[in-house]
Amino acid sequence: MNGFRAINNKAIVLIFAVLHFGVSMLSRVLDYYDDIPLTILTITMVIVVSMRNNTRVEIMAVLTLVVTLLGFIFGSWLWEPMMHVVNDSHLAPAISTFIITTILGLATDHITMRVKRIQSNNKRQSITPRNIIIVAISILILRMVYVAMDRAEIFTEGMLLTNMMDVMGNSWALLLLLAGNIILTLTISRHSTKDNKKAKITTLALAISTLAIPALSAALIYFDAPYFSNPGDSLEEFVRTLSAALLIDLIIITVCYMIQAAMESHRALREEREMKHRTEYQYERLKQQINPHFLFNSLGILDYLVQEHETERASAFIRKLAGTYRYMLSNDNKPLVKLSEEIEFTTKYIDLLKERFIEGMVVEWDIDKSLLNKMVVPCALQLLVENATKHNIVSGDTPLRINIATEDDRLVVRNNLQLRTHGQPSTHLGLANIRRQYLDITGHEISVVKSDREFIVKLPIV
Repeated sequence: MNGFRAINNKAIVLIFAVLHFGVSMLSRVLDYYDDIPLTILTITMVIVVSMRNNTRVEIMAVLTLVVTLLGFIFGSWLWEPMMHVVNDSHLAPAISTFIITTILGLATDHITMRVKRIQSNNKRQSITPRNIIIVAISILILRMVYVAMDRAEIFTEGMLLTNMMDVMGNSWALLLLLAGNIILTLTISRHSTKDNKKAKITTLALAISTLAIPALSAALIYFDAPYFSNPGDSLEEFVRTLSAALLIDLIIITVCYMIQAAMESHRALREEREMKHRTEYQYERLKQQINPHFLFNSLGILDYLVQEHETERASAFIRKLAGTYRYMLSNDNKPLVKLSEEIEFTTKYIDLLKERFIEGMVVEWDIDKSLLNKMVVPCALQLLVENATKHNIVSGDTPLRINIATEDDRLVVRNNLQLRTHGQPSTHLGLANIRRQYLDITGHEISVVKSDREFIVKLPIV
């Protein structure tokens, strides 16, 4: 089993192509119809490749059906041109089926590999032996119906391919197939449910619609709508057109489903990335607020105020300290908050810092009041103020000056640079987390400018 898994899918496709070649040659020698053996080989190839690529059972079923019918169509067409090349009635069909099997097998591998990553982000329906048997038997029966129609001379050699070209050449029929399947895919996706009863109704609606769309398209072509100048005149002609429309419809359904699955996967990955970044950002905020230095300094200030009997200042300090934590907890899961709320929170935080840096910290505000109801990432402004005090000298002799202003649709925080020569070096994680939050939530970049004298950060206001 491990040896089989080690075989490359392309090698497996080549093995099946060689088997197709051998069965085709043997059938010609024994004068035996090779339709059923070749169909079984094709179904087996698609199922094997799909299972190795962990493909969902419904995609596997549609791919098996499309590949089987395409093999039938192109197989009935390609052997005649091949006769002009090799001039051998036994060898020409065998070579043509080898070529077609190789192309369809590689296409199956490519498609299932493309959706493999999609499946990893969504709950996958398990591929059981029962599922495989149902898929294989259903498609084999349908293939036998096409074979019976072919031998009944409803289709002449290569006629189904001609009918497919006729369907694609009719603008109204092609538009109906495309628009109908797009609307159907979106409708089914919107009404998807875990309720078994509703799921069965949805599946039934899908089956009816899947048959109705190609039937209407075939009717448009058969009756020459909307002109009705050259309608069809036989049931066989309608059956040929319906068969071609059904095959094209299956191909369109496959493409629509894959596009929808890719979009769902992209959305799931984006939400997962945003959640991860938000968690990291929340952790960074929490880490800064429960930092031992912050708590030690806050408790030291509170103790000093109590010792000095500054009860009103101590009470105000406690309220502001509680307010900062309350703000963080209440906005923990909010992606954005009003600028006015962020400013109020940061003002309380600055008041706490000023109890520690009595004369060494100067904060200037210049906020456009018309922007107060617009949104910013919560705690971003507070983190920038915290970073400024953490990495710069704050003293009465060399005060740290922080200017917080609005410029157009940006909240600009700038401070003079007087970096500490000791202490913990900056990891830049705070800025990195703020940047990721803005990109994930708003799609906008923050701007960071560092000169010899100033450090400036510009946050988008949305």
